[in-house]
Amino acid sequence: MYIPKMTELSEGLNLNTSLRRKQMGAPAWTAKEISALEEMTAKYPLPTVARKLNRSVSAVFLKQQRLGIGGLRQNSDMITRNTLSKILGIENRTIKSWEEKGLKSIKKKPYIMYRHQDIICYMKEHLEDWNAARITDDSLFMRFDWYQEKKKHDVVTKYNWTEREESKLKFLRHEGYTIREIAEKMNRSESSIKYKLYRRN
Repeated sequence: MYIPKMTELSEGLNLNTSLRRKQMGAPAWTAKEISALEEMTAKYPLPTVARKLNRSVSAVFLKQQRLGIGGLRQNSDMITRNTLSKILGIENRTIKSWEEKGLKSIKKKPYIMYRHQDIICYMKEHLEDWNAARITDDSLFMRFDWYQEKKKHDVVTKYNWTEREESKLKFLRHEGYTIREIAEKMNRSESSIKYKLYRRN
């Protein structure tokens, strides 16, 4: 992990008067920039991210700190909903539905964030709500036996539909559930549900 020198951080930390004036004129972060920051943080080192966003290293570093991004173990014990959805390979609305089932969230306008420990507890208690085969960064979970066991199972059955699942799909569709609702209930992507329904017909 790249750690900026104190001289690089002086602008963001307001340790220098002239640099403070310069920072006050810096444009606010847009939603598009934040989305790009989250995506690039997982791919590139800090200096590269700063260059691509046309921002100073210190500004990007401090923004990552506030958002709690840069990997599950970097910067903070919290993570944004957008970053969590990408790490778990699920959609934002699925994570939002988890909140209704007990996942604790913390609002830090304009972000919704979650503590690592709360994520771990929820996933352990709701094994049916997620698929280990879709997770892109399991550094937070890999030390747990319950995760390792589920990972073995999910890798094998990642793309396979069981007879029970097919029956459930047929039932939910007959009952009038939307593609989105079925996907959430079956812990599959909407494209997977559409493909299966299309093939069945």
